Amino acid sequence: MILLDFIRRAERRDLRRMLVLTVIAGFANALLVVIVNLVAELVAEGDRPGLWFWLAFVAAFVLYYLCDRISLLMSNRTIEGLLRGLRVEVAGKLRRTELPTMDALGRGDLYNMVSQETNHLSVTFPLLMESFQQAVLMAVSLLYLGYLSVPALLVFVLAMGLGILGYLRINANFRDTLAELGRCQARMVDAVGDIIDGAKEMRLNTRRNDAVFAAYGQLSRIGQGLMTRSGEHWAALVLLSGIVIYFMLGVVGFVFPIYISGHDTIVFQLVPTLLFCIGPLTRIVAQSPMFLRAEVGLSAVMDVLRRLDAAPGVDPQTARREAAAFRDFTRIGYRGLVFSYRGKSGGAEFSVGPLDMEVRRGELIFIVGGNGSGKSTALRLMTGLYPRDGGEIEVDGRTLDAAQIAGFRELFSAIFADFHLFDRLYGMEDTDPERVNRLIEEMGLAGKLRFRDGRFSDLHLSTGQRKRLALIAALLEDRPIYIFDEWSAEQDVHFREHFYTRILPDLQARGKTVIAVTHDDRYWHVADRVIKLDLGTVEWEKTGKELEAKP
Repeated sequence: MILLDFIRRAERRDLRRMLVLTVIAGFANALLVVIVNLVAELVAEGDRPGLWFWLAFVAAFVLYYLCDRISLLMSNRTIEGLLRGLRVEVAGKLRRTELPTMDALGRGDLYNMVSQETNHLSVTFPLLMESFQQAVLMAVSLLYLGYLSVPALLVFVLAMGLGILGYLRINANFRDTLAELGRCQARMVDAVGDIIDGAKEMRLNTRRNDAVFAAYGQLSRIGQGLMTRSGEHWAALVLLSGIVIYFMLGVVGFVFPIYISGHDTIVFQLVPTLLFCIGPLTRIVAQSPMFLRAEVGLSAVMDVLRRLDAAPGVDPQTARREAAAFRDFTRIGYRGLVFSYRGKSGGAEFSVGPLDMEVRRGELIFIVGGNGSGKSTALRLMTGLYPRDGGEIEVDGRTLDAAQIAGFRELFSAIFADFHLFDRLYGMEDTDPERVNRLIEEMGLAGKLRFRDGRFSDLHLSTGQRKRLALIAALLEDRPIYIFDEWSAEQDVHFREHFYTRILPDLQARGKTVIAVTHDDRYWHVADRVIKLDLGTVEWEKTGKELEAKP
């Protein structure tokens, strides 16, 4: 079981302690059963239990309670430590993996895996320890049952054998249902994301609005059906345990007194002992859906980890070490860069390139072209975010290999069209707050938010304002190369003018290289060069002066 393999990651010493405590608790629990039966026998004979029976009962209960409590608390601490390590491991691999791998995994699967599946595991491990204790209790109770009556023990074993066969059949169907349910829930997360992220588009198109809602409703109905089916499997497991119990009680209560001599005097001991034996098994069966759900979820997590392990990636420390070789670059050459978007089958669905261009330090370059011309993809290729399927990147005449790309990326600070805005300056925690607030005022955001206690007070801004805040973070990074993907698209006339006539020239005056995707042809003359792309290939290249002189 993957669940047991995962638990073995814990410290051996802690596992041994929990195991010993659980076994002791199980034996103490079984001892309580024996003591109660002995007391019942005494009472049936007209006698009363003495002091030693009282002391034995209290001692067994205290031992059971303390060992059970300590083992459950230890199991809770252990599983939370393991889950923390698992979450950190997943996050660590995600931050090192390349963008195409992240895109292929899907946001819904990742959210579902990191939150919901690990939460199932958090609840399951203490229950697993309790089930182990119940198994110990059942084993000791069976020994006592065999002492009372071998035929009764054989009936119990026969009933359990039939019950296990039924359980295995139900369990196989249950596992398939839970795996399908996990995939459905991941799709539902994506669908909710469409409703939230696509709110504007849905309200502008009622047909799209209805279609998105209908798609979510369909997924919800599928999820409901799968949840109902899983409930049916669970009910079948519970009913199976009931069938086993009453089969045993019927045989012992009705058959034994007739066909097996001597059992009429001990039937009052056999019945409660059988119930004590079947009680732990019933609890284990009732909790088995939790174990199965955790097993399926953990299998999904481990599958993602294997995919992340197989994907290329470079850790940040290596990237920073490699970056030192590129800080003083003078020229970057892109030779025949090609990238293909691949579907789930692995085949290329859309290709961009070959891209041939050169970037010199301190240049201001505009990239233009129609929608779908590959501009955003070209930026990702140029920054090394997308692994190239063909071509080379050269820095001062030296061709970069795959291991050096992560260091090369440290040259860039970028605001892409689908940028993410962090609520704090990660990696720049020592930045002077006054400096940040001055930039906020310069960007016209002083009335909207402030920078205090290491974070921005509010991110609920318009798209244009969010881009200005992202620009503040980029300016504070102070990287050699700045990438802007349609930054001015949502800005008002004033800030659009400010961006092209003040911000970009100021960056260039500080020796920064700027590459900006733009449709604002009235400002093309500001650039040193303007490059038009078509499917990631350079269609033409002109200087800003040439475009300014053009009537």
